Amino acid sequence: MTLFYKKAIEDEILAPFFIDEIGDDLSSEDWFEHIDLLADFWLAKMLGENTYYGNFVGAHVKMPHLKRETFTRWLELFGTTADEVYVAEIADVFKKKGEQFSKQFLNTKKKI
Repeated sequence: MTLFYKKAIEDEILAPFFIDEIGDDLSSEDWFEHIDLLADFWLAKMLGENTYYGNFVGAHVKMPHLKRETFTRWLELFGTTADEVYVAEIADVFKKKGEQFSKQFLNTKKKI
């Protein structure tokens, strides 16, 4: 998680979204809470653990400036990071899940 976000807050396309919402200091309490929440999210989605009770789509719908291009870049950076952290088989599972979540969000956004 932290490796991805280190890259994201330096990325030309993604940085403004994260910095505007959470700030640019990954050691801040806001970032700590966000990364902890996302760790719970991925544990729930990948391992079926009861760790996440939020609504990931709802949390992002309030950001109308998110566009398909934003998610395309997110998927690229997420995939690169997954490849760096995990063996290919596990990285591929994370990347496929990331694509599913991205499509789910974009499909929901179209309806709003």
